[in-house]
Amino acid sequence: MRSDGQLHVLVVSQSIDALKGAWWPPGSHKDLALHYAGSLDEARTMLALEPIDLMIVSAGLGLSERLAIARAAFEQSDSITVHMKDKASGQAGLIPFIERVIAARQRG
Repeated sequence: MRSDGQLHVLVVSQSIDALKGAWWPPGSHKDLALHYAGSLDEARTMLALEPIDLMIVSAGLGLSERLAIARAAFEQSDSITVHMKDKASGQAGLIPFIERVIAARQRG
């Protein structure tokens, strides 16, 4: 958690539009700063601009892009954690996965 008291979370998914607002409306959680990216280039931009603590990568992206995104995160930060969703649970499993990862991190 950063000095602003918020956990900065970057969600990388091709389904960003479906996640924004519908999943966790902006401002609904004061202790979270949610950031979104839909590709490797967007993830790199967000990692350079924002103090990301936790990154979640959906399974909808190709494996080589997912690995490149994880690599970019670790090259940018020594303290970031990266969580990659499985393909088996499908698109319906993305939001529950995000919620579980964030809850576990907030518990410490």
